[in-house]
Amino acid sequence: MKCRVPLLLLALITLSFPALAQDVAYTVEVTGIEDADLAEAVEQASRLVSLADRPPASTAALQRRADDDGDRIREVLRAEGYYDGDSTITMDRTAQPVRVAIAVTPGPAYRLTSFSVRLTPPPGSPPPEPITPEALGVELGERARSTVVVAAQAALLRILAEQGRPLAKVDDRRVVVDHATGEMRVEMDVATGPHARFGPVTVAGLRHLDETWVLNRIPWREGDYFDLAALETLRRRLMTSGLFGSTKLTTAGQAGADDRLPLTIEVTERDLRSVGIGANWSSAEGFGGETFWEHRNYFGGAEHLRLSLAASEIRNAAEASWRDPDWGRRDQDLVTAATLEEQRTAAYSTRTAGVRAGLEWLLSEQWRAAAGGAVERTYEEEKLRLRQFTLVSIPLQVRRDSSDDLLDPTRGNRMLLTAQPFAEALGSTVGFTRAELSDTQYLQLLATPRLILAGWGRLGTILGAKAADIPADKRFYIGGGGSVRGYGFQLAGPVDAAGDPIGGRSELAFGGEIRARVTETIGLVPFVEAGSTYQQTWPDLDQRLFRAAGLGLRYHTAVGPVRADIAFPLDRRDGVDAPFQVYFSFGQAF
Repeated sequence: MKCRVPLLLLALITLSFPALAQDVAYTVEVTGIEDADLAEAVEQASRLVSLADRPPASTAALQRRADDDGDRIREVLRAEGYYDGDSTITMDRTAQPVRVAIAVTPGPAYRLTSFSVRLTPPPGSPPPEPITPEALGVELGERARSTVVVAAQAALLRILAEQGRPLAKVDDRRVVVDHATGEMRVEMDVATGPHARFGPVTVAGLRHLDETWVLNRIPWREGDYFDLAALETLRRRLMTSGLFGSTKLTTAGQAGADDRLPLTIEVTERDLRSVGIGANWSSAEGFGGETFWEHRNYFGGAEHLRLSLAASEIRNAAEASWRDPDWGRRDQDLVTAATLEEQRTAAYSTRTAGVRAGLEWLLSEQWRAAAGGAVERTYEEEKLRLRQFTLVSIPLQVRRDSSDDLLDPTRGNRMLLTAQPFAEALGSTVGFTRAELSDTQYLQLLATPRLILAGWGRLGTILGAKAADIPADKRFYIGGGGSVRGYGFQLAGPVDAAGDPIGGRSELAFGGEIRARVTETIGLVPFVEAGSTYQQTWPDLDQRLFRAAGLGLRYHTAVGPVRADIAFPLDRRDGVDAPFQVYFSFGQAF
């Protein structure tokens, strides 16, 4: 009996107060705002709006949401420069669901009419360069948003750090809002701190890597004036090395003797070894896959050993490569590799064994150069003709990369210029020089929704030998993935009577695509491309180009996009070119 009384009371309470038995559903409408950005900001701040799909348990709880919204909306109005703004929230409790109306009265927008900065250096320190409101992103007469003031203060401290004053701080910030005139005036008093110099550097967090390698990445010398750009350059160098999971660069809170500022580099090392695997498929080249194993710090000096295997319907390859950084001097790497490769294409079949070694120089953050020597032995079958080549060459390379991402760039440029003389004087069975220039450009047209214009071009020539004397795998071919996608592998160019590609002594190819992000994960990519190879040493513009167009689908993941493309040849040849080509792989096409 004692157990049944509480249950009976609960039932009576539920029947007497039905509002306690179910949530209070409601609708909400915001009125009175003409500015779309302001309306969006108000709706994002409103709990009545954001929690409309989660009704409160009672009308009292709904009223608490409304009371809370009043303060939130007034805060948003002030932040957006409407300092006389207010709102009225009413409820029609007789309606089912309850109707909630938020009537906003923004009032006039206040204007920022004055923004002054007073810079005070320490005694004996040279005066800093003047900083104008325009340099801080402030435009006098614009709406008096509080976010403008906060952003300007952050920009001010950054500019001072760029001037070599990383210890600057804002001593006082006065913001005066004049309700009589509808104006806002801002004054900042800033203690600039000394014109600092780089001081001693401490490295923390190393487990396997020699500290010398980290110190060699520093682009300044102790005693140089502090340079924020140099600090960011060091951070990029450390992170792009692939050796660290995280890096943190911290300056001391005060400068020491001669205004030298100590710096601490705190790093977290990644695992020394990694294994990777990848796969792709295209109607032009069939299935393909690659796997690799690498060790990024073999002897403790960031020595890099990589072993890789690649297999597909047209190519099998095995390679071992070694990179020894700072070989003999800083930013000079020794690079060696040994390769075994077999190719089976419609144009030729080859088996090649080769070794190469050379030096690579880091010229700047964007530019690299390389030179070395290579020897390879090739067995070739071309149209039932068997040949053997011993090729000794001097590969030369200049590379520029200012793109912002490896797999999915949105801006920047990638340029590669190669020249490879094959010298009979050094033991080659045939002498010629193969040169190629390739370039890609990325331009962000819109940030939201993200819209990227990407283009590529390629120009190549072979000098010093007739086409028939040049090894088949050293000639130029166009067509397939990473090239003119509407044509089969190596087929965007002249073919023989059997419809097989013959390659050329020169090449010209180019293309472009628009990468549009439709949703957070889905993108569409329309593209056009054209190209051909030529028997002459330079492209003949009077001969036709093989044109193609297509459409791609991208599924964007945390590590990069998954790509699916379908491409159509616009200059299709009967018996040679398929109606379309399909490609699946990871990463953008270029």
